[in-house]
Amino acid sequence: MIETLHMTMEVLADAKVEIFVFLLAACVHFLLFSNRLPVKDLKAKAEEPAVREQKARPAAEPQNVKTLPGPASCICYGMKDLLRSDEVTQELIETELRRLLASFEVPEDETQAVLASACEGLGRFIANPELLASIKAIVGEVTNAYLAENLLRGYWSGKAYANFDSFLFTFGDFCKTSGTHIPRQAIILAIQFVVAADQIEAEAAQKQKARLALVGRGDAPVATPQVMTWEKLETIMKDFLPMLEDEASRYVSFHRILDVVVKRDAEKCWDVLKNMKQQGLPPNNVTCSILLKGARKHSQDKFLLDVMKVIDTREVKEIDEVLLGSLYEACIRCGQMKHLLEYVQKLRQKGGLIEIRSPHTGGSIIRAYGATGDMKGVWDTWNDLKSRGVEPTRITLGCMVEALAANDDPEGAYEVIQGALADPNTRGLVTAVTYSSVLKSLNYKKRYNRVWEIYEEMIRQKVEFTTTTYNALLDVCARSGEISRAEPLLKQMVEQGLAPSVITYSTVIKAYCGANMLEQAFKLFEEMKSHTNLDPDEVTFNTLMDGCARYGLFDRGCEVLQEMRRTGIPPSNYTLSVIAKLANRSKKPKMAFKIVEALRMEYGLKLNMHVYNNLIHAAILDNDLMKAQELFATMLENKIQPDGRTYAMVLRATVTHKLDALANVMLHIAFGMKVQDPRIVNNGKLHKSLLEQLLRPVQWAKAPLRSGNQLQEDVVTDAVEFLSSVEAAGLTKLVAEISKTMPSAAAMARP
Repeated sequence: MIETLHMTMEVLADAKVEIFVFLLAACVHFLLFSNRLPVKDLKAKAEEPAVREQKARPAAEPQNVKTLPGPASCICYGMKDLLRSDEVTQELIETELRRLLASFEVPEDETQAVLASACEGLGRFIANPELLASIKAIVGEVTNAYLAENLLRGYWSGKAYANFDSFLFTFGDFCKTSGTHIPRQAIILAIQFVVAADQIEAEAAQKQKARLALVGRGDAPVATPQVMTWEKLETIMKDFLPMLEDEASRYVSFHRILDVVVKRDAEKCWDVLKNMKQQGLPPNNVTCSILLKGARKHSQDKFLLDVMKVIDTREVKEIDEVLLGSLYEACIRCGQMKHLLEYVQKLRQKGGLIEIRSPHTGGSIIRAYGATGDMKGVWDTWNDLKSRGVEPTRITLGCMVEALAANDDPEGAYEVIQGALADPNTRGLVTAVTYSSVLKSLNYKKRYNRVWEIYEEMIRQKVEFTTTTYNALLDVCARSGEISRAEPLLKQMVEQGLAPSVITYSTVIKAYCGANMLEQAFKLFEEMKSHTNLDPDEVTFNTLMDGCARYGLFDRGCEVLQEMRRTGIPPSNYTLSVIAKLANRSKKPKMAFKIVEALRMEYGLKLNMHVYNNLIHAAILDNDLMKAQELFATMLENKIQPDGRTYAMVLRATVTHKLDALANVMLHIAFGMKVQDPRIVNNGKLHKSLLEQLLRPVQWAKAPLRSGNQLQEDVVTDAVEFLSSVEAAGLTKLVAEISKTMPSAAAMARP
């Protein structure tokens, strides 16, 4: 018995491979040939799937569905083999479709419904452009909503966006005049078309550029095609969206449209909101979050105020984390930090202080507080996240480290990194990018030894360096003048397989310039152009011009500027600042005004604080204090915030040239005081443009009294002492204000 059992098991073991192969072959045979039927059985077999199609058809569109199971399924089966061919043409497809319709004697008034059902079963073949063109040629004007939906699906799948665009709005007009209901799927495709408009336009421009290149006109300018116009958006909003049955779907659709509009033309957002309200959809938290994307640094103040009104007039006053995060992100982008932060705090108190559970929202709040220098807000938010058990993400940790490092607390940032490394759950969040914020902060504070200590620690921690990390370390070499450290760093980059970037070359060029090795800098510049596939960028050229400025090499610096322009790189404000510095260092201050003005006019630049500072310096070097006053007044007129250097240059010049009225005015503005004493402004030594600005509120232009660009106390001390010596008008109130922040400077005033 046992022997028989063993024998049976051995036979089964020997046969198991053959059994497995047989079963596998049977399965493959079934999959491949179960749908292969003789032509004579095609009509009979077509009946069953057609019935399934009829049952699965949406109940909302009964007028478009005909009980035509046989013809639709037969056409579907008959066309698939033809469409699999790579050599199929529109003529062949149209001929076969007409033959099949005729063979089943499909009436003309039922043709569109039959083709709609057939399209449903064609799957990926519906994207065939020849098939879609054949269907349009056969039916003429499409009046069947179900067929229209399938044609739109085909155009979309085949990326035939021009045909999609044309057919969508043509059929929309037909539905509007005939009262035909637009299928839900067609509306969804229309919204997708709106959302993808930017990508579609970019692809169209690229194709147009490629066509021009084929005919030898690759350098010709290419205008971006306007796929999505406001008229089309209005058609979708007014004619398509009302046909969506539920409110939630209409909200989602409007929000997707609003998200596109706010990026293209923020002012059109209010027209979208108007359409929403007309359809009974008041703005909610999501609406307001999308609107806040339009609040940017150079956006109009009115836009932000209008968004605030929308937020204040919401029916549901509670704010969620999405809206809260959007508000703080808007604070960062638009530059009106203090005003917006106060508004957000007020709004949070009205709607109830919600618990922050999202690390993303927490990171946005930390960034906003960090940008305003509110370190208490930064630490309170960070500690609140920790107390609630909210695990930070890599971005949240980076926001915290950057907020501390950017506010002169690199050691605090370093301690946060150490805390993250000590926790197994957050250790993996620390990267070279996280450390880079600390390295840059220490670099700006000229604590170079500390930088190299942390660099050694990063190596011990086996932190994976990136090109950005090496660029930051090379910048330390440039600022500290330790050019000898640069070569080992470059060698390590190569060993790790990291290719030097344009920034790498620019940083090393900067290091050479700082180490009195200008010729080596130019040599590396030429090597970069001839031995790599990298092209110098604006930073590279600006760095070389700055190197020329260090040594007063005016002509050589101007040659670099000309080469920069020949390569097609437009100058920026930084370029203008360097050019003004080059002229000043070369003892040609008048050339600073000439070149800067020419470039400003040619490239339409709006001068920033740094350019104005160097121009004011040029005026002072040229002993033209009236010009310096005019430039300062222009800054006030254009709402450009002066920094400590601005005030220091002018105040020192007033003391040197004994201009007590100007010194008095500058100190008043620097400490946020309005000039009210008529004796100050009526002495005839102030420029008329500065006098005009004194008639307006200028408290916003007060000098920074902390951070790296602050007004130094010794400058204020000298100015106060000078004004006291000449018994300047209005000095008592001025000294009283100065004493609040600089008591030792105020003490220099004579009693």
